[in-house]
Amino acid sequence: MKIIFYIMCIVAITHLNAAATNEQRTTFEKDCKAGQSISCHNMGLMHASGDGVKKDDSKALEFFTKACDKNYYESCSKAAVLYEESSTIKQDSKKALALYSKACGGNDAFACHNVAVFYGKRDSKIMKNISLKLYDKACNAGYANACIFLGRYYRDSKGLMRDYKKAQEKFKIACDLNNRQGCKEVRILQGTEYDYNH
Repeated sequence: MKIIFYIMCIVAITHLNAAATNEQRTTFEKDCKAGQSISCHNMGLMHASGDGVKKDDSKALEFFTKACDKNYYESCSKAAVLYEESSTIKQDSKKALALYSKACGGNDAFACHNVAVFYGKRDSKIMKNISLKLYDKACNAGYANACIFLGRYYRDSKGLMRDYKKAQEKFKIACDLNNRQGCKEVRILQGTEYDYNH
């Protein structure tokens, strides 16, 4: 009898969740049409994950683009990721970079990190310097992976660019952001943990 009761509870909860999701979707669609960027973003998230709707990257891109056009910068980054990684959307690195650049202009840390990666691959010294500035911006905006990149850069560079104090500072920011690798790098630099991979 208890098993039947539990099954009935699970069915009821599932039904309530589905009803809530349908209601949310209806509200988001209505508000997105009315010009609310956060609702367009939420519709994009639903389609990207298949939450309450059929997973559809094209629909997700459509909603993320609407929100991005209204300067909802997280949506610009989400759209860029789709242009880079979706299996159903034609990959387009130029569009992805343009979207990441726009989002970075709006202080989206993840986007700044990705633009930094792009420029860091260029041979030009000017591009490398732009890349470092963008990594720094991403780190200061709270993206731990950018801090770790900078910490390693300052720790491992040769000549004038090597700066253990800056490396320690960047690793500590990553650690303060609850990034385990950042904390490990702090300990390694302090000599309290030997890095066998370095």
